[in-house]
Amino acid sequence: MSTTSLSPTTAPAAGADVTAARFLAGLAVTLLPLLAAVIALELGWQAFAGDAWPVAGAVAVGWALGGAAWLCRRGWRTGAVLVVTGAPAAVLAGPAALGWLSPAGLVLWGPVSTVLAAALVMAADPLGPNGPTPARD
Repeated sequence: MSTTSLSPTTAPAAGADVTAARFLAGLAVTLLPLLAAVIALELGWQAFAGDAWPVAGAVAVGWALGGAAWLCRRGWRTGAVLVVTGAPAAVLAGPAALGWLSPAGLVLWGPVSTVLAAALVMAADPLGPNGPTPARD
């Protein structure tokens, strides 16, 4: 019977822990205020707004502008901000035009899909706009 020795697994470099912690901190600092704003927006919509399309449209535009301002303040690149704010509008335009989406649905899914798009963009570029730059010769 042959016994093979397993080589000990190498521990990840200390820099990997710092990078992961930095990514998670950046994720929390960027997304938690947006999630809090979504909750406040939904509570405000239920309490004060009705079921009118003009108001829902104004809320959606205001959300897109506010979200873009927040992401720009966090140092996001312009292209990423445009993707995060434009993708939900493009996705929700079809169902809204066909009558499949109510004004309340627009107010709910517009901001929620913006937060989800922001999380996806952050996952695609974990080091973010302030990550290490390649060395130049």
